[in-house]
Amino acid sequence: MDLFEFSIQMEKDAEALYRKMAENAPVEGIKKVLLMLAEDEVKHRVAIEKLRQKLDVPEQKGVALDIKTVFEDMKGDERITSISVDAIDDYQKAVEIERRGMAFYKEKFEEADDPVSKQLFEALMKQESYHLRTCENLLDMVQKPAWWVENAEFNPADADSY
Repeated sequence: MDLFEFSIQMEKDAEALYRKMAENAPVEGIKKVLLMLAEDEVKHRVAIEKLRQKLDVPEQKGVALDIKTVFEDMKGDERITSISVDAIDDYQKAVEIERRGMAFYKEKFEEADDPVSKQLFEALMKQESYHLRTCENLLDMVQKPAWWVENAEFNPADADSY
């Protein structure tokens, strides 16, 4: 499997996981966040496909600022403190997928020898770092909901990353 096929499959796997998790989300806000992450993974896949075809890859904004708003709205949702811990394995898997994605895109950024590839891999690294932070927040929410409502912070620097 070449770099492009591997990257595309990685993005498809992440999208599928987020959509599955969204189907089982106990709170509408969590479902919304997961679907936003899934859509970001679709954008990543399309960008990689365009790069593979040597097409111009337009800059695309991530969903960090939108997710921040949803997280802030959820802090007032009393159902957060009664979320079941049954989904912990899925959230842990999402954290691991995002960590691997970040590491992979960092490696490919360092190996890239053309500016278009470097730009794409840098953007993907930033967005995956945001996805990682988002998944870590979801995991915190499930593992310690009362703490999360009181202490969680969401301050993305822009639409692509924290």
